[in-house]
Amino acid sequence: MINYRALIILGFSFLFFIALLIRLYSIQIINNEYYLLKAQAQQIKPRIVKAERGMIKDRNGEILCFTRDFFSFYVDTRMMNSNRVDTIAKEFSRVFRKSESYYKKIIENGIRNICIEKKVPVEKALHLKKLIVDGFFYEEDFSRVYPYGKLASHVLGYVDREFKGVSGLEKVFDKKLAGIDGNFVFQRDVLGRIVSIDEKKSKAPKPGNNLILTINKTYQSILEDELSKGLQKYEGESAVGIIMNPNTGEILALANIPDYDPNNYKDYPIDAMRNRAITDTYEPGSTIKSIVFSILFDLNLVKENEIINTENGKYIFRNIRISDSHPYTSLTVKEILEQSSNIGMTKLSTKIPDEIFYKYLRDFGFGNYTSIELPGEAEGTLKRPINFTPYTKAFMSFGYEFSVTPLQIITAYSALINGGKLLKPYIVKAITDEKDSLIEEYKPQVIRNVIRKETSDLMRNLLVGVVENGTGKEAQLDNVLVGGKTGTSQKLVDGSYTSSKHNSSFVGFFPADNPQLICLILVNAPKVGKYGGLVAAPIFKNVAQRILDADLSLAPLRKKINRKNILIDRLITKTNSENYDTKSFMNISESKTKHKEKRRILIENKNVMPNLINHSLRDAIAILNELGVKYKITGIGKIVSQSIEPGTPINHNSICYLQCAINKKVNVIKSN
Repeated sequence: MINYRALIILGFSFLFFIALLIRLYSIQIINNEYYLLKAQAQQIKPRIVKAERGMIKDRNGEILCFTRDFFSFYVDTRMMNSNRVDTIAKEFSRVFRKSESYYKKIIENGIRNICIEKKVPVEKALHLKKLIVDGFFYEEDFSRVYPYGKLASHVLGYVDREFKGVSGLEKVFDKKLAGIDGNFVFQRDVLGRIVSIDEKKSKAPKPGNNLILTINKTYQSILEDELSKGLQKYEGESAVGIIMNPNTGEILALANIPDYDPNNYKDYPIDAMRNRAITDTYEPGSTIKSIVFSILFDLNLVKENEIINTENGKYIFRNIRISDSHPYTSLTVKEILEQSSNIGMTKLSTKIPDEIFYKYLRDFGFGNYTSIELPGEAEGTLKRPINFTPYTKAFMSFGYEFSVTPLQIITAYSALINGGKLLKPYIVKAITDEKDSLIEEYKPQVIRNVIRKETSDLMRNLLVGVVENGTGKEAQLDNVLVGGKTGTSQKLVDGSYTSSKHNSSFVGFFPADNPQLICLILVNAPKVGKYGGLVAAPIFKNVAQRILDADLSLAPLRKKINRKNILIDRLITKTNSENYDTKSFMNISESKTKHKEKRRILIENKNVMPNLINHSLRDAIAILNELGVKYKITGIGKIVSQSIEPGTPINHNSICYLQCAINKKVNVIKSN
């Protein structure tokens, strides 16, 4: 009986041994590779290590955006016991000032690996990393930080949870900023604890490159602050501001209000994230008049002192009524720009052939992308000559029937005042590696020459006159001369223009004699002020004054301007008034004027002012040009009054104000 049982046990043992051999043979010989890979998968764990995203800095090295190295701490609940839970809870309670029960509850209710604290700063993580408990581990957890909150948010953009750029420069330069992820290969024991790291198979991450912007943080802060104040003061719906170096195309500041905080982008509506400076188009209104003027002067079609009949502010052009907000009987070409006369622009625009008109506007960059390094840019609209109506050119001459972006306008104005060169606007100055070694540098790029330098110089002077004598007076600074142009355009609502909503704008530059900065301000639908000269110009003035106060290098030789005693023309040019033809556009359809011989005027005494009363306007102008006396004229017809009395010694620093009338029932103009 005993032998029988022993044989049975021996038999089962033998069968078990045979089965074990077969199983071992299967594992070691037949399925060797499969089980080897499975063992390696359990013991050797590769882990992706995220590369640190590059920084974004302003032109002076101020950090506008960086990646902060946080740590997140985890617990493997399968390896926990009461002692380990107590140890972890006690240490975390001490560091974060939370109750021990708070952490115990998280661990006890968790399944597998759970996070007990996320985004822990390095200074706190240092204490927790010293804690050695089985089942307790941590991982690096990068976060994108925008230290100045909303500052330059539409330029910088933001990243999502996966650290992918979603908008702004973060999106456009995502690959350059992201870097290359690395990986660590380490071996674990049966409990999952790290035993060693395989350095041969591991690869360190490569940090992303840094962007150096053309943005000046100080300018950007001032622009955003003044835009916000202006939007509140004038009760507008939104506002855009751009500051550029007109000589290089560098964007020094770009702001939109409303804006958002990239650190907490989910708290803001999508509308606040729209970069209106490049994505939104609008009809530019009177700011386009300067561009049209440059075309006229570049083609030698007008002279600045040429007289135009401005119809006392109301004019019927091809059955369409055109009116001026400030009515004048007649204005010189220069004064048409200063007073922003729509009637004057309508008449002057007929001098420019359609194809040439279109070509110049296209050359100034309208109807085309500027190709700035920001996403979502619109190209605007510009009619081709084949699609012109009889009214198109007239309406375009004062800013309707085509659309532009704010960036296109300020880029065109830069060409207007920098000698005639259209520059590509750019916002990234350089790309460097993690050690700040230069990888790529961006430099000014001339697209084309649009107008002659002589035309540009003249336009710069005329735009100073707009600020000193015309609609831009609210932009005047006390000790630095400013040039610029106002603009007010009605908005399209439901397919028709409304008189209740406007785009109010101003483009200005300073110092006027050597422009270093040009600034555009655009306010959408202000309820207070309405006109660009009353809304955008004051905002520009505040921005310019604060920048001048902050940056003394912009205009080192500043002197208070005495506007009561000094003629503005002498502030900007020493050129004497040119001789000119007196043409009155009584009939807009006339394309030719008969040539008239210049009459010789006998001047008995060139040292005293002659009596000009009852002289024709042509004769009076000829006399004053001969004497070297500057003048301003109102009305049409014969001279009925003069501000400098006959027989008065001539002072070449004075202006003689002449009033003309067809009859003599007019008010006499007195000298100021």
